[in-house]
Parts: sequence; structure tokens; C-alpha cells
Amino acid sequence: MSNQLSNSYVLITGASSGIGAEFARAYASEGYSLVLTARREQALAAVADEVRSRYGVQAEILLADLGRQEDVQKVVERLRSQDAPVEVLINNAGFGLGSSFHQATTQKHLHQVDILARVPLQLMHTAIETMLPRRRGKIINVASVAAFTPGGTYSAVKRFLVSLSQSANAQYSKDGLLITAVCPGLTRSDFHQNMGQSEPNLPRFFWLSPEKVVADAIAANNDGRAVCVPSAPYKVLVALSRILPSKVSARAIQSTRDY
Repeated sequence: MSNQLSNSYVLITGASSGIGAEFARAYASEGYSLVLTARREQALAAVADEVRSRYGVQAEILLADLGRQEDVQKVVERLRSQDAPVEVLINNAGFGLGSSFHQATTQKHLHQVDILARVPLQLMHTAIETMLPRRRGKIINVASVAAFTPGGTYSAVKRFLVSLSQSANAQYSKDGLLITAVCPGLTRSDFHQNMGQSEPNLPRFFWLSPEKVVADAIAANNDGRAVCVPSAPYKVLVALSRILPSKVSARAIQSTRDY
């Protein structure tokens, strides 16, 4: 399989740690070549070195701050490359604001909308354009279980990503393209650390490993499912969110402080 996939590239945004780095390991273990993009050069290089030495795959580094349109354009151009075509796009880059709605500035909210919604849309659109003539391709958008409950800008843009994924999967699956939104709950990563917060003190069964999230996401995408909610507890919570009053759902998501 490794030889067969060595010329098939997976492009991963936010690949320097957490879920993004685990996607890199998972696809490298299957023999895919990688294009890894993030802002932190040292951390990104460490992931690239790890997968090269461990799995013997190619791993390109594409430094990009997705808050800068000129850097987004670099990723767009890589997706358009026909010399080393990208077969799988993972939209993973993202962050939380770590504050209530009024405490964050309008500029910070709009920056979050850019990174979590506008950029994935732009990269998805480019990827679909390049994948359609080949009649094959896969896209995984990392959303959140927060998409199913009221929870500020973070929840709103994650809901946008889920809806966009559902629509694209319905429209393009007949053309050989599979698009999935994976909606994890609390996951062991540096998400809260990057917000300057401690991790929520919740029971262990609420916490997911990046390995679990990534394995479930890839399986769901391979099966052609538009939405994936890893783990039984979060599946139950999503089901309950459809019948609970919105105020109750809002309190539940606010307890994780993911804004």
C-alpha cells in the first residue's frame, strides 16, 4: 500500500500538534505523502521529521498563518498543483477565544470566523475544483460537538462547517468525492493551553484522545458519512441537544469554556 500511495498527498492544516499531528501520523502509517501546514515552524518540523523517520514517507512543510490572505493563497496554490496532487484535505486549524462574547473584541471574533469558516470554505472550494476532474478525493473538516449547542462564535462557525460539509457530501459523493465533518468533544491537546486556560474539570469519560478522534473521522470519511461524532457519550449529548431547551444546551457547552 505504501508504494501505491506514495504519490498521493494529504494536506493538513494546523498540523503542528494535537489532532492535526495525529492525522499526519495516521495517514503516514497508510503510506500517504504529506503536506503539513501551520504557523509554528519548529513544532511543524518535529512532526515532519517524526513521520519521515517512522513511516518512510515524504512530508512537505508549508509554513502559513491562515489569518493572512497571502499565506492562505500559498495553500490554495499547493492544492491546485497537478504535479503532486492532493487527494485528501484536512481542515483542522482553529482556536478558541477563551472569553465570554462581550469580553472579546469584534476583531477577535471576526478573526475566529476567518480561521474557522472562511478559510476552510476557500480551501474546500479549491480542493473540490481540483478533485472533480479526477472523480476522487476526500475532505475532512474538524468541527466540534459545540456545533450542536448555542455557544457563541465558536459554536456558530462550527455549525457552519457541519452544514457546509453535509451539503458538499450530498452534492459531490456521486462524483467520487467524500466530505465529512468530525465533531469531537473535549480532546487531550493544547487547545485550552493556547487560550491561556486550564482544562475543564470534567469526568474522564468526557475526554477523548486525538487517536480516537482521528480514527473515527477517517473511518466515517471512508464510509461516506457526512458527520461523525466520536464516542458514545457525545453521541448521546448531541441527541439530547435536539430535545433539551436551548438554555440548558448553552449552559452545557459553556462549562467547557470553548468560545
